[in-house]
Amino acid sequence: MQVWKRSVCVMMLLALTGAGLAAAHALAVPVRASDRQPEQQQDEANAEAEANQDAGGEEAPAAKPEPAPDPLKEMREELQRLQTEYQLLQQRQKNELLESELERQRLEAQAALLRARNDQEVSDLRARMQRMEAQDAFRRAEASRALADLEIEQRRMSQRNALLMEEVRHGKAELDKIQQSYATQVAELRGQLSVRDVQNEIRSRVLSEPQHLKTPFVDGTLYISDRRIPLNGPIMSGTADYVTERIDFFNNQSKELPIFIMIDSSPGGSVMEGYRIVKAIETSPAPIHVVVRSYAASMAAIITTLAEHSYAYPNAIILHHQMSSGMRGNLTQQREQLENALEWARRLAEPVAKKMGVTQDKFVELMYKNNSDGDWAEFADRAKELKWVNHIVHDIRETGVRDRPTSPRFSGFFFLEEFERTDSEGRKYIELPRLQPFDHYFMHNPDGYYRLAK
Repeated sequence: MQVWKRSVCVMMLLALTGAGLAAAHALAVPVRASDRQPEQQQDEANAEAEANQDAGGEEAPAAKPEPAPDPLKEMREELQRLQTEYQLLQQRQKNELLESELERQRLEAQAALLRARNDQEVSDLRARMQRMEAQDAFRRAEASRALADLEIEQRRMSQRNALLMEEVRHGKAELDKIQQSYATQVAELRGQLSVRDVQNEIRSRVLSEPQHLKTPFVDGTLYISDRRIPLNGPIMSGTADYVTERIDFFNNQSKELPIFIMIDSSPGGSVMEGYRIVKAIETSPAPIHVVVRSYAASMAAIITTLAEHSYAYPNAIILHHQMSSGMRGNLTQQREQLENALEWARRLAEPVAKKMGVTQDKFVELMYKNNSDGDWAEFADRAKELKWVNHIVHDIRETGVRDRPTSPRFSGFFFLEEFERTDSEGRKYIELPRLQPFDHYFMHNPDGYYRLAK
């Protein structure tokens, strides 16, 4: 309540006169302890404590009773405090105004700087724009001049192209004439080549049909048609298929015309493969004629001997001997293999011995009587007497050869120089290839350049 009163009094005094405020400020009026500033109260307390210490610990005099509050005094103190606060407020406002003024000046300076920079940039941009416009104008002028030059060059090139096109047309016309002339000449040459090719083709082939005689042995000459099957080299796995398939093929063509099995040189071979060939010959509807021109031994000799129609050159060799076998295993297995081999020998040798008019045992005896190792070989003219071959032929005509042969010479001789060697004495020589059985080299060799293989 007292505070409210004081505030009302202060407001009335402020409203009356400013001089009163100045006079009230000049008065030195003591302030009530409760209205003093906290700093003043603390200072008084500290002074009181020091006075007590100076008194040497003496007891402080009894406190005097506080005087009754003076309302006017309190109003003056309140007025003084408000005045101080007002002055502080004014000073604060002045400071804030000063700061605002400084900020305004700073912002104005900054704005001026920005305007200056902006003006400079605008000036630079304008200068750059003017420079670019000048460059663009220069480039347009250059482009216009280049375009004019290009138009001039284009007109010149057009004129030149027109001249060149005219020359090309003229050259093309000349070329067409030359090509037409060449085409005519080429056509004539090709026609001549075609005629020559046809002539060569005619010369390289026999156009007439091969002779197919039902009785091919006529007046000592044997005529071989294209129904022929070569049987050369060892008789082994696959040989029977090769021969029997062709026998079947030729029988499917004709069951009347003869088929020829041509043996140039064969050492024999598998009894199972050979027996299939023997049975195919025996059961063929078309007659099969076996022809030996050089050498037929073992299984090949049996095929020749058992054939109903067989022929051989006089100096061809036919060889019969006992069958050989490479037995393996224990004694029981070897005995079984021997029994099987003896049975095969009986089945193959008995028909040959029967044709000769002797027993099998006598046939074997004659083998070793004529040759110590049992290889009974005879020339065909002697073999005919033994009934190993039916006919001796001196003239064989291959009517089935209808195309010009193109196979190269036997490579063992054609490339013989590639196998030239040098012996320990430094002399060059060629090692001759191995000969077939019963064959011999019959050649003039005075310096020993050709030597037999060891």
